[in-house]
Amino acid sequence: MPFAFKTEKTKIESSRYHNDKADRVESRDSYHPCTTISAYRSKQWHAEYHGLILQNPGPFMILPVTGSAQAEAMCFFEYISIKHLNEYHPWDSWRETLMFFSQTVSSVRHAAIALALMHRNYLNRDSSDRVLQPHSLKDRQPCNAPLLHYNRAIQLLLTQESGDSTEITAITLLVCYLFICFDHLAGNDVQAVKHLRGGVELSRNIDKAILNNSSTYEDAKPLGVRTLICQVTKQIRRLDMQSVTFLVDWNPADIQEGFMSQLPPFDSPFRSLDQAADHLQILVARVMRLCNTEQQLSPMGEMLPLPCSLKDIVLGQLETWSTLFENILQQGNSYEADSETYPLVSLLRLQYTIAWILLNSCGPGREMDYDDFLPEFQQCVALAGDVAAAHERYSGSLKPTFTPEVGIIPVLYIIGVKCRHPIVRREVLSILRRQQIREAVWDSISAARVVERVIEIEEGGSGEGHMPQTMEQIAVWQRIKALSWIHVISGQSAARLDITYTFCAREGIHTESLIM
Repeated sequence: MPFAFKTEKTKIESSRYHNDKADRVESRDSYHPCTTISAYRSKQWHAEYHGLILQNPGPFMILPVTGSAQAEAMCFFEYISIKHLNEYHPWDSWRETLMFFSQTVSSVRHAAIALALMHRNYLNRDSSDRVLQPHSLKDRQPCNAPLLHYNRAIQLLLTQESGDSTEITAITLLVCYLFICFDHLAGNDVQAVKHLRGGVELSRNIDKAILNNSSTYEDAKPLGVRTLICQVTKQIRRLDMQSVTFLVDWNPADIQEGFMSQLPPFDSPFRSLDQAADHLQILVARVMRLCNTEQQLSPMGEMLPLPCSLKDIVLGQLETWSTLFENILQQGNSYEADSETYPLVSLLRLQYTIAWILLNSCGPGREMDYDDFLPEFQQCVALAGDVAAAHERYSGSLKPTFTPEVGIIPVLYIIGVKCRHPIVRREVLSILRRQQIREAVWDSISAARVVERVIEIEEGGSGEGHMPQTMEQIAVWQRIKALSWIHVISGQSAARLDITYTFCAREGIHTESLIM
């Protein structure tokens, strides 16, 4: 499959926090990667601070810090980590909410510190530039400090009084979100996905509670709680939708089986870019699920054509979205002239175009059909370049960056392995190599390494030992059809990528290991 790879295995079930004391975190020096947030134990978690704090979100009460190291970590979280968590979909009120609860709720505070310390380690890995790493913080923090705060956050959730409160679940969801980010940065993607499953389950239970008590919910719940539930649920569901770009068998909670459900009514223009983005992510997830389903039905054999009815329905929805999206841009809102919203405009156009290409090229002859979409691939590369340039300006340097959201890397990967135009492919590599970017499990350097190897394999058979000049020079039997990879980190050994692929019109499965 052109866009699917594995973390370790794709079917990952939610696990639970253990209730017995023997199963709880016994030592602050130990890390329990199997501890996962789940709805089953939500009644046993209780946030220490609620009531007035949740009713009146504002910086009037801040938890005391126990040392300058923690204070510096919180500053890093506020000025560096929060800045990047939702870079592709800027949302100031969400950032304010993250900061408020990390200052006022103990479990959130420790989860935020853990994330900040892990994020700092990621930024400074293999880098001689220490601008973002204060020497005082580096000197005072032990190497396992992120795990100490991670486990402390778990302890605080586990040891609070039981209660059946929406506030408890809302705080738990927020910690869950921070744990997802932490484990992605730690390279523990399987655990991050487990947290995501638990978060999705919790958010769905919140929906049921609201529906069952719709007449009293708005009046009964404090404003701060309603705001937190709305914001954190939106973030969790966005990550849920985007997981179809790297897990073949992932089925987002908001997509009905069979893909027959319709988008929210398109009887009026989009009210904002954010609403357009929410609609598009549903459509992109549907396209990916259709393509992933095709891959599951015939993982290494001949591709089976998608049912025309499903393909046509989603294609029609995509085209409707595009019309409404362009309409909102033409209404004089000057989105494309706004330096803050312009990257989002380019990103949405990019994701729409690649989804349109994938859907239109589904079928037995897809590897040759991709050649027909060269103009669209070139447009995608230009848009990706715009987003990457904006990303570089936003980050302020070429240091590594991280966001739990999916943006340009899977799109660039798809173009690199499926557009056989030699110049376009090398433009993709240039963008991927320029700055190390991590988007959930997608890493620009790993994606670039895989694309390079695909180019070597496909162009190696073109003869005369030089780069082909046209796409037609890469014959169908030279083209890689389905590909997946696993990022392997083992002890002191060098990190490697284990790739598995098949060729068009040829039998057999090929495996290789690429040293990073």
